Amino acid sequence: MNFSSVVVSAGALSLGLFSPAFAQNTGGIFGPIVNEGHHSAQYRITYDPDTERYAQRLHYQHALNGELMVRVIGQARKTASSDFDPDFLKAELFWQITPDGQPWQTGLRFDASLRDGNRSDVLGLNWTNQWRISDTVSVRAIVLTSLELGDMARDGIGLGTRAGLFYREGSGPEFAFEMFNSYGTTDDIADLEDQRHQIGPAVNLPVSNGWSIYGSALFGVTDATPDTELRIRLTKRL
Repeated sequence: MNFSSVVVSAGALSLGLFSPAFAQNTGGIFGPIVNEGHHSAQYRITYDPDTERYAQRLHYQHALNGELMVRVIGQARKTASSDFDPDFLKAELFWQITPDGQPWQTGLRFDASLRDGNRSDVLGLNWTNQWRISDTVSVRAIVLTSLELGDMARDGIGLGTRAGLFYREGSGPEFAFEMFNSYGTTDDIADLEDQRHQIGPAVNLPVSNGWSIYGSALFGVTDATPDTELRIRLTKRL
C-alpha cells in the first residue's frame, strides 16, 4: 500500500471509525514521531475537584524500531463505591508513516481495550499529525475513532478530536495549550451541549536522570463536560 492510499484510507476511517475517556481524562495529545531506541514508563493522575473523583494510570512504551512503538496501559479510578476500581487494560501500536526530518509528520495508532464490569470492550484507530512551524513551535491534530464490542456496545463509531499548540526552546520546558473533543457516535451525534469539549494550558518540565513532570488544567466548555480537571504525569526514560 503506498502512502497516498494510507492517508485516504485513514481519512475515510476517521470520518467513519475516540474512546469515551472523559470520566477523568487521562489522555494526551500524542504525536506521530517514533524515536528508535525509546522506552519509558509513566504514571498519570487526573482529579476532578467538584466530584473529588480521580483516575490513575500506569503505562510502559517501547520503540520496536524507528517506525513502530508499542504501549501497554492499566488504569484505575475512584467511583462512588470504591477508591480503586479497575477501569481498563489497553494495548496500543504506534506507526510513524512519514520519514524523519519532514516539517509535517503523520502516523496511526491502533488501540485495543478490555474494560472492567459490564462495559463493552473497544477497538480504536487514531490518525495523528504534527506540523513543525519553527524551531520552537509545533502544532498537533488528532482524529480519534472507536468501535465498541459486546452486548453493551453503543451503535455506530465513536468520534473525537484532539489538538495542541506547543512551544519549547532547546531542551527547556515545553509549554502547551491543549484541546479535547468528543462528539458521540456516527449513529448518534450529540447536541452541542451534550458533547464534551475541554481546553487548557499545560507545561512539561525536564528534571534530571531521565525524569520529567507534566502538569495541566482542563476546563469544560459545554454542560456535559467537567468544569475543571487537574492533571499530573511523571515520566521516566529507561
